[in-house]
Amino acid sequence: MVKNDNKIRRKRSSPVIIAFTFLSLIAVMMLLSGCNPEKNSMWFEHPTKKILSDHVDPDGKDRYTLYLARNEYESCQVAVNLSESFHDLRISAELKSRNGKNTGAENADLTVEIFNEHYVYAPKYTPFFQVPPEKEGAYEEYPDALSPHVAPVSVRFEETTPFYVTVHAGKNAEAGEYKFVINASAGGSVIDSCELTVRVWDFCLPDTPSMSAVSDVSAYQIAKLTGISGDELQSLFEKYYDFMAEHKVSPYSLPYDVLDELADKFMDDPRITGFRVSYGNDDYIRAVREKLMAKPERLKKAYFYFLDEPSTVESYFNLVSKSEHLLEIFPEARIVSPFFVDPDMPDGRDAIEYTFGTVNIWCPKLHCFDPVNLYNDSQRARLRPLRERLYDRRLAGEDLWTYVCWEPGEPYLNLYVNMPGVRHRLIFWQNYMLGANGFLYWSSNYWTMLKDPWTDMNTVKDLSPNVFGDGSLIYNGDKVGVFGACSSLRLEAVRDGIDDYEYMIMLEKLGVDRNEILRLVNQLTQSITEYTSDDDLLSRARIQMGNLIESRTRSSSGR
Repeated sequence: MVKNDNKIRRKRSSPVIIAFTFLSLIAVMMLLSGCNPEKNSMWFEHPTKKILSDHVDPDGKDRYTLYLARNEYESCQVAVNLSESFHDLRISAELKSRNGKNTGAENADLTVEIFNEHYVYAPKYTPFFQVPPEKEGAYEEYPDALSPHVAPVSVRFEETTPFYVTVHAGKNAEAGEYKFVINASAGGSVIDSCELTVRVWDFCLPDTPSMSAVSDVSAYQIAKLTGISGDELQSLFEKYYDFMAEHKVSPYSLPYDVLDELADKFMDDPRITGFRVSYGNDDYIRAVREKLMAKPERLKKAYFYFLDEPSTVESYFNLVSKSEHLLEIFPEARIVSPFFVDPDMPDGRDAIEYTFGTVNIWCPKLHCFDPVNLYNDSQRARLRPLRERLYDRRLAGEDLWTYVCWEPGEPYLNLYVNMPGVRHRLIFWQNYMLGANGFLYWSSNYWTMLKDPWTDMNTVKDLSPNVFGDGSLIYNGDKVGVFGACSSLRLEAVRDGIDDYEYMIMLEKLGVDRNEILRLVNQLTQSITEYTSDDDLLSRARIQMGNLIESRTRSSSGR
């Protein structure tokens, strides 16, 4: 079951009861007299909150502190709910002070970008979760796509409109506090404003993520929606590729074949943690090996992925046979084959043990760490939990990735449009908990069954009418005048989750015991089906990690 974050109720003393009753009477009198407390028309929310158009927070924060390291992106949201409609609303950010000193256009290696949030329809209840009959077929508009806020937008009377605010601290950003005023303006006048404090920690994230996150980006899908081809398509695909790299997700395919010199700069990009190599003929494999062996850092990124989700004895025979042949030619090859089925093989071993010595990037579907979803009754009686078996492979120098796709649904974590945003980010906290060091997502722009992703995210209609967003983390930017990709709330949560994972690895390198880090992780998730839905709790845990990294970093450097 999903963990409930119910607060412990304590018995109130009599004075508290009296005060509470008195305040309640005042509130009732105000309502009866037609005098409602003034509500905030503009307030902050955490980046993981999915703000529906009817969401109102009368006690919303008009001040917010956003924490980030150097070389990091971090975000929050500003929600606007106004007492009249406007057709020319603009949200802007103005830097007012830097470490207590007033400042103007001084370059602080700190940038703020504001994005519009776009809504798509999706079922009100997430897939695979038991829906009461009276709720069947209920839909809701969920925010997901993000487009640059470069022109004024229209907002409706008393309808909440969210904006996504992203701050980037460069490598040369000065540690300390920066004060921004976020203004909502229309008709040349400021309607409302709120204060954003940006706290830059005194440490820097590495260019190369410790978490290897990979996902396919298809040039064919880009061409299908944009109608372009040739050199223009190649240029656009490279834009998409760079966009994903900036979000710490490495597309499966390089823009050019591994053997092409034009591929070199992409293989050597420090943001890229993985790229797929084609399983060609023997001469091709030998040539690839020779090129990759010349630069070991490239070899660490390259992987072969030629068989997806083996599910039968025969498919595992094929996997091992092709892997053995590949390893004869290319002994250093890294091989991944995502799986969610573990049949018993004729020699008495289960398929996982059968593939030992061939597959060396283990990639189970996330819900397989729940034994009921992978092992049969006999296997559960004789086999150790998957988590223990694959952690042993990690200790032996192999890799462990996880993946999700159109499943698993509730009560497991996934990347559906209609799932709470905190659950996307916690995938990476669970990866740390499981000892994994990678994440595979089968596609980031699977639009085969869509005419327009901006209005329809039911991407896998052939598999389920209820799954929204599977295989699509980005949007075609040409829809909003962008030559490249547009992000989603889900992709932003993925990048943030990868950074959360980075914090944990940095703590390990600074001497913090893994068990201590796990105690912090377990405040948010205790197992793959037990996790918080509290955005505040996630924010506090991340801040706790960042403060500790900063303190340890300063101590180790004598600052």
